Amino acid sequence: MEKKFQSLWQPGHLVGLMMLAVSLPLLVWQTNDTNQILLAQPAFLALHSMMETFAVIVAALIFFTAYGSHPAMRSLRSVLVACAFMAVTIFDTMHFLSYIGMPDLMSVNTPHKAILFWLAGRSLAAFGLLAYILLPESRLSQDSLSRYILSISFVVVVVVAYLMAAYPEDFPITFVPGQGLTEIKIVSEWLLFGVYVGSATLLYFRRNVIANSDISSLLIALLLLSAGELFFTMYTHVSNTANFLGHVYKVVAYYYLYRAFYYEVVRRPFIQIEEMLSHDELTGLYSRSAFNRQLQIAITHTNHPSTACSVILLGLDHFKNVNATLGHEKGDLLLIAVAARITENLPDSSFVARFSGDNFVILLTGDSVLHSYEIGQRLLTTLHTVFRLGQDHIEIGASIGIVKYPDDGDSPSVLIRHADLALHQAKAEGRNCQVVFSHDLSDKIQRRSLIESNLRHALQRNELSLHYQPKVDLASGNIDGWEALLRWQSQELGPVSPMEFIPVAEETGLILPIGEWVLRHACTQVALWQAMGLASGSVAVNLSARQFRQNDLVEVVQRILYETGLPANLLELEITESIIMYNINSAENIIKKLRDIGVRIALDDFGTGYSSLSYLKTFSIHSLKVDR
Repeated sequence: MEKKFQSLWQPGHLVGLMMLAVSLPLLVWQTNDTNQILLAQPAFLALHSMMETFAVIVAALIFFTAYGSHPAMRSLRSVLVACAFMAVTIFDTMHFLSYIGMPDLMSVNTPHKAILFWLAGRSLAAFGLLAYILLPESRLSQDSLSRYILSISFVVVVVVAYLMAAYPEDFPITFVPGQGLTEIKIVSEWLLFGVYVGSATLLYFRRNVIANSDISSLLIALLLLSAGELFFTMYTHVSNTANFLGHVYKVVAYYYLYRAFYYEVVRRPFIQIEEMLSHDELTGLYSRSAFNRQLQIAITHTNHPSTACSVILLGLDHFKNVNATLGHEKGDLLLIAVAARITENLPDSSFVARFSGDNFVILLTGDSVLHSYEIGQRLLTTLHTVFRLGQDHIEIGASIGIVKYPDDGDSPSVLIRHADLALHQAKAEGRNCQVVFSHDLSDKIQRRSLIESNLRHALQRNELSLHYQPKVDLASGNIDGWEALLRWQSQELGPVSPMEFIPVAEETGLILPIGEWVLRHACTQVALWQAMGLASGSVAVNLSARQFRQNDLVEVVQRILYETGLPANLLELEITESIIMYNINSAENIIKKLRDIGVRIALDDFGTGYSSLSYLKTFSIHSLKVDR
């Protein structure tokens, strides 16, 4: 069954479906006049008044709902439905006020008079619903037109209602006391039955083009109304069970009309808000909050290792470059395409959400948990395939972090944090790969965090120092220079290897003040040795990528040489191949300026990168340090 009718079997429709199921036996039972039990007039009048009052309220609600939409959104269909149920409200009110036992309304109340209002109300309801199903959702060109249609309809209804109330005998007789219903009444009810059944059939075939209503509730209402019409073809007395059952079916049908129109419209804004909160507006995937709720549910229902779950946190690699080069619009299109490709390559039981910017998160349960690594690898492979967005062909990789419950955490927040740590490690390992979380990884990340927090205070605490490694001339055996090596003795962590803290300093930008400190202290030390009359030779200082790319590098070097008094030819700056190749033209310009002030340039770690001998002449390197 299609999505439009998937809600037909929900609990709220149970009463209507049960009444439809028993309608045929009840009709067969009431076909025999002897089974039509006569109810006490006062009791029937009280029940009838309550049921009709409910029907009037629902009809009024449908009128206000259909006509109460914004003028710019008002359609011919909604205006006609509004007019029909405005008339139904008036005629149903007149109907129960015209019943025997109620005070006479403009003329003596009789069954015939009440039936006239009844048939008028039922006819307008039937044809109003038929128009709602048949007419397209076309907007009215002018708001004044809708007011005109409503005004004319109201005047016509009031005139007809007045004539029925004042001169009921001038209309065709519908009921004869002692004999029962006349032929015109019975034929009219059968015609209404046909309209309702036809409307229900049309509703099924047009279910995909009808908006702003609960289709399942409307279908049940139409079928209940058609069943109710059959009861109104057989009663011999207005107070017997056939008439009563017809009114019961009408009231229940009006409840479903309420659900189909008014309740749906009132509920729709809340559904839309819930949809906005639980879904990502751009990709259509679930939102981060919806994922957290689903993960909590999965954890709550996971009481055994065989029912474990796992989380895959996927982050796109270098997505910012797409926004920077192609624009945010293309970036959004890429995210939509990525979301679709991820969804296509996941098991049906998985739950996928957009976690943040370019991060997606996936919840796996059941057997998929055992294959989470294979699923992650499949995602990496499919995302590495070129995305074709119009004329642009975009290649983008991804990195993945994987955690499992209960091994890697006991709550959604812990699992997500650990998945983020694993994703961070995957990016640190070169991207386009996946890392399964381990507690060793957690310890590693925690230590990195401690290194970062302590490194921020290392300069103020005088924890940094320079060690000088001599450079020996193999021919003479004399020391002809030094290399300054940075060391860190942390008060909290103890000695920290440069292999640990230098990358952290690079990532955080701390390398700039630290690098300037190293350069100043190395120049100061060699100048001091020179002043003591020692033939110290030159001193080599490593430059990081960030230092080399800072705009005022040459000015900083000149200022330090001037302040320390060290001759420029005794300072050697070491740079790596990757720094040069990042931007060859810029690197050539900076190296030339440094050479012009007399500073020597050394190429470090030669052999680990491009290892091209051709650009050595281009950059006029003074010395070459071959990697071990």
